Amino acid sequence: DGHLNLEDLKVVYATNARSHPKYQSGEWTEDEVLRSFLDSIDTPGNPDGKVTRDEFMNYYAGVSATIDDDCYFDLMMRSCYGLPPKSSQSKKRPQ
Repeated sequence: DGHLNLEDLKVVYATNARSHPKYQSGEWTEDEVLRSFLDSIDTPGNPDGKVTRDEFMNYYAGVSATIDDDCYFDLMMRSCYGLPPKSSQSKKRPQ
């Protein structure tokens, strides 16, 4: 629907949420773990539970600025979101 929300995160992050120390200790539910992550991407100081494309891009622009190597950033994002590795096959240039 153009927004990232709790239900979207459950598709990708449910397993990660269950590994969170506060979930494992019983302090937080799975939804609370996921909402905490969602709030970290949302507009600082005004999380509404829906992350727009602009909010998502702003968050990851900040993350990207802290990582010097673009290849490492790509690897980190793929790993974080469970995306397949970038193809290592070289594309042949037309002659």
